[in-house]
Amino acid sequence: MLAPNLRPRVPTPASHDSRIDWHALVIAGFGAACALLAWLVLGALTGLGKFPSLLFPGAVLIAVIGAGIGLTRAAVFLWVASALSIVAFCVIAMTPFVTAFLPIRTLVRRDPLPKDALDAVIVLSGGTTADSLLMPESLDRLLTGLALMRDSVAPILVVTDPTNGRDGATAAPDQARLRALVTRPFPMLMVDSVHTTHDEAVNAWRLLRPRNATRVAVVTSPLHTRRACATFERVGFTVTCVPAVSRVYSVDRAQSALDRLALFRAWIYERAAWVEYGARGRV
Repeated sequence: MLAPNLRPRVPTPASHDSRIDWHALVIAGFGAACALLAWLVLGALTGLGKFPSLLFPGAVLIAVIGAGIGLTRAAVFLWVASALSIVAFCVIAMTPFVTAFLPIRTLVRRDPLPKDALDAVIVLSGGTTADSLLMPESLDRLLTGLALMRDSVAPILVVTDPTNGRDGATAAPDQARLRALVTRPFPMLMVDSVHTTHDEAVNAWRLLRPRNATRVAVVTSPLHTRRACATFERVGFTVTCVPAVSRVYSVDRAQSALDRLALFRAWIYERAAWVEYGARGRV
C-alpha cells in the first residue's frame, strides 16, 4: 500500500492575474502617440523645434500624460486635439492661408531713408550656429546693413552679439569677415551681452548717446521691424526702420510648405512678443 502524499499543495495564482490587458495597453499607446503628435505639430508651428532642450524632454512628458488620459473618459478630448492639430498643420503648410488671411504686412515697417546722412546703422542679431557663424536670419540682416554702409547712409555701423552659453562663443569673427567685403572705411562697433531686443536697444543707447548718435537706421528681419523699431524709439532713438532682404521667408510669395511654416512661426512669435512688450511698456 502506497503512503499518502502529505505535502501541502501550493496554490497556483489565478489565471487572470497573469494576463496582460492588451486592450488597455493599446489604448494607452494610442493616447501617447496622439499626444506626442500634437506636441510635435505645436513645435513645428511655433518654433519650439529650435529649442531641443525643451521640445524633446517635453515630448516624453507629453507622451506619458497622453497615455494616462487615453485610459480615461477624457480621451475624447485628446483625440479631438490631435485631429485639430493635424488639420491646422495642413491648412498652414499646404494652403495660401498664411499669406491670404493673416495680417502679416501689419508687422512690417519700412521707412524711407532720409536725404541727410544718419548717425549710425544698427544691425540686430539673429542667432549663431554651433561653429559661431551667423544664422541665415543674422546673415540677411548684416548683408542689408553692409549695403547701407556701402551707400554711405551713415558713418558708423553697430552690430549686436547675443549672449552665448557655449564657452563664450561669439559671432564677432564672422561679422568682421563679412564687414571686410565692403571696402569703404568705417568703424564697426559691437553691442554684446544681449538677450532680447530690449537689451539691444538699451545697450545701443548707452554706446551711441555719448557720441550724440541718436538718428539711426535699425536693420532687422521684416516681421521683426515694427516691434524692434518701436523698442528703439522707446529708449530715445530717432529711427528709420529698414527690413532686411530675407532669404528665410517671403512675406508676399510664400509658396512652399517650408516657406509658409517659417512665415507663420515668425508671425505668431512676433504677435506674442508684441503683447509682452506692450504689457511691459517697452513699445
